[in-house]
Amino acid sequence: MSVNPQLVRNSLKLATAAFFTAAVASWCERVEFLWYPLMAVVIVVDDNDDQTLQAASARVLGTVVGGLVTFVVHTVLSGWSGVLVSMLILLPLLRLLGWQSAAGTAALLSVMFLMIPTHVALNWEYVVNRALDTVVGCLIAIGVGLLFWPRNGLQQLEQAEAGLRQALARQLQAYGRWVQQGEARPQPLPPAPLTESLLRMEQLVLQEQRGPRQGELRRRRWPQRLMLWQSAHHHWLQWERLMAHLPEGPPTGPGPIAASLQALADRLAGRPGVRPSQDPRPWQELAQRNRWPLLVLLSLAEEQRPLLSSLGGLGRLGQPPRTRASDQGRC
Repeated sequence: MSVNPQLVRNSLKLATAAFFTAAVASWCERVEFLWYPLMAVVIVVDDNDDQTLQAASARVLGTVVGGLVTFVVHTVLSGWSGVLVSMLILLPLLRLLGWQSAAGTAALLSVMFLMIPTHVALNWEYVVNRALDTVVGCLIAIGVGLLFWPRNGLQQLEQAEAGLRQALARQLQAYGRWVQQGEARPQPLPPAPLTESLLRMEQLVLQEQRGPRQGELRRRRWPQRLMLWQSAHHHWLQWERLMAHLPEGPPTGPGPIAASLQALADRLAGRPGVRPSQDPRPWQELAQRNRWPLLVLLSLAEEQRPLLSSLGGLGRLGQPPRTRASDQGRC
């Protein structure tokens, strides 16, 4: 049974933040109700530190606005009727202020305050104190996330890309053994893991574009690399579907398939290599010699062109940009 390291990390982060929050609330006499800082921790803690900051601000804003509106409504109404009137005021107000992300917290507080009228005396002092309790939980959640488990989205992008490269490289090596050594032809890679890695890269790029490291993201040309990976992912799946339509036995004699595999491996490794010829005659000769379907071979030759272009672009963009010193040394 494999353990998801990301799940373990998030669980430890949440447990640590909750422990520190409970300790601070027990030590500090000003925190009267432990519920509010702990609820803030549960809502605020997120896998993405940027999302944690957004959730913290929404939690505080929702507490303040929800508490104030509920306090005003509480002077004339309580129970479900008070909750309904609070919602009719809260939601348009938050939308007008552009704080839609705080709607969940504000609505939760409205239900809590108005459905338990004997819980506390709902007044201005209570609203301010509960907002401060919420701030305590938010600060601890952010501090735990940033100090103990800092997230490096650029490093995760590099790891995800390296995983994709290794998976494609191993598959090309298996195809090479099929052609050169007569081993069984490998089955196409399952699309799900490749798609999952690509979606993870897309999510990380979007997160980093909104974060403080967007300049470094652009310097490493990750938006362009992501577009090339999307193209390579599509054409790789199509290319392997065509390979699966070929007979099981390896091709006899030298042919364009071996040259194509070598060219793909070179582009994937960042080497220029030799570009396969676009002449269809070698594919026609391969079809006649092995009695393979010509249409599939020609489609394979056509599909490898955009795949080679995408992998070649990834090889160029994956190299670190030249520095001025190195450029001056070459002049």
